[in-house]
Amino acid sequence: MSSIRVRFAPSPTGQLHFGGLRTALYNFLFAKSFNGKFLLRIEDTDRERIVPGSIEHIKSGLEWARIKVDEPTVIQSERAELYRKHLATLFGKLNHQNQPHIYRCFCTIDRLMLLRHECKRRSQPYRYDGRCKELSEKQQHEYIQQGLPHVIRFSLPTDDKGIQTYDDLVYGHHEHNPYATEGDFILLKSDGFPTYHLANVVDDHLMNISHVFRGHEWQTSTSKHLLLYKAFNWQPPRYGHLPLLERERGRKLSKRDAENAHNPIEIDYYRQKGYFPNAVLNFTVLCGGGGFKDDDTVIGKTLDEMVSLFDIKLFSRHAAIVDFKKLAVCQRAHFKREYQTSKEGRQNIIEELRQKVLHYYPEKNSTSSMQLQNDYLEKILAMIDFRIVLLDELFTNNLYEYLWKEPELKKDLIHDIQQFKFVIKYTLDNLNQIHFTHDDIKQFIENYRPNKINNKDVFRIWRLVLCGCLQGPPVHEIASFFGPDIICKRFQRALVVLDQQNENAPV
Repeated sequence: MSSIRVRFAPSPTGQLHFGGLRTALYNFLFAKSFNGKFLLRIEDTDRERIVPGSIEHIKSGLEWARIKVDEPTVIQSERAELYRKHLATLFGKLNHQNQPHIYRCFCTIDRLMLLRHECKRRSQPYRYDGRCKELSEKQQHEYIQQGLPHVIRFSLPTDDKGIQTYDDLVYGHHEHNPYATEGDFILLKSDGFPTYHLANVVDDHLMNISHVFRGHEWQTSTSKHLLLYKAFNWQPPRYGHLPLLERERGRKLSKRDAENAHNPIEIDYYRQKGYFPNAVLNFTVLCGGGGFKDDDTVIGKTLDEMVSLFDIKLFSRHAAIVDFKKLAVCQRAHFKREYQTSKEGRQNIIEELRQKVLHYYPEKNSTSSMQLQNDYLEKILAMIDFRIVLLDELFTNNLYEYLWKEPELKKDLIHDIQQFKFVIKYTLDNLNQIHFTHDDIKQFIENYRPNKINNKDVFRIWRLVLCGCLQGPPVHEIASFFGPDIICKRFQRALVVLDQQNENAPV
């Protein structure tokens, strides 16, 4: 059995987003590539930041993405007593400088603010001055009896032994001395709840976590955690830090960014829109982090296939830029794969398309409606050839409106009405010459030379009559899709509309 055990440890401060999903995905890929375990831990000790419903959102997001958790979820707020118990074992123990590993701090918020301002005035990093470290046991007991609130701090080494070095699984050799940038940090808050640092170390130890993959922003915290492991005399896991996800031009990936209105970072948005889970996972990898030979290796792959292709040696430390255009590429790849290679997937897509027809055009709720028939829906999907990203585009994009109803003939798009009417009449008179294969229709139009009308104008008129617009699939594909009956009907209707417009024109 593999000894690899990893965890995804989000805080329940909102919905699962791309940053969190990427951390979960890379932990999952690494663990499963070694037949290891993937665990979930909810770090909810910062009670003020908790958003109700977040835990359920996180779990449902992982379930939707097929990232399966192997053991029961650990909830930190349910283990507060456990953290206090382990912390208590450090009281009375000294570090190599003959200083206590931990001590109670009774400093008020006002004093800490004054200390912070003084450090700022001297252009120095804020560092707690350790005053409470000198309190005697008698003084501490008196303060506790008086009910004075207090926290418990970790005593950082002030010499070179405070420098922590380790081999980051992504960035390589790394060293950092936390005392150089900050003072003794808090392990237990005055409300009795642990800080991130204490709960993180205790839980990783008790859960037998072998490897930790988390965001680059936590890299400087790792040195504190390594010192804690030494104080507890525990073996630490190996650490790897993933480059931060950024929007274009180096902007932080944030739900408060103005672009979030157009390209949200919350995963639930893409689930509700109908994106394939594997497409979102492919995109998450393409945003940066590495682990694969190249982009083409990932696009169109399932999660299981990604596990088999994953290689930790290919981790990337370069900036991770979120390019949402790549999401469309991944979605089309899975759209095509699901439709072409899976009978069940094909049926599901056709049924989903049928339900969307009924949603957007409820008046077509009839068994005799052509637009609800399987063969019609299959022909649509064949013609668009996966040019769309989501099925909704067939209804929200005006370029596809002609698939569901008679197109409006826009007079402002007609350059020469007499030429327009001539082409319509000529087409109606010669429809019986067309066999309605792609090549036959294309050849018919290209051989169109009556009245010295060039092919470009003929194609334009056909498109306007059949679609009511100037963009879309090739005209011969549209004509082949509709067949002679609908073409005849739409050309006849166009002739009537033109005659009516001519009658209503001002004299």
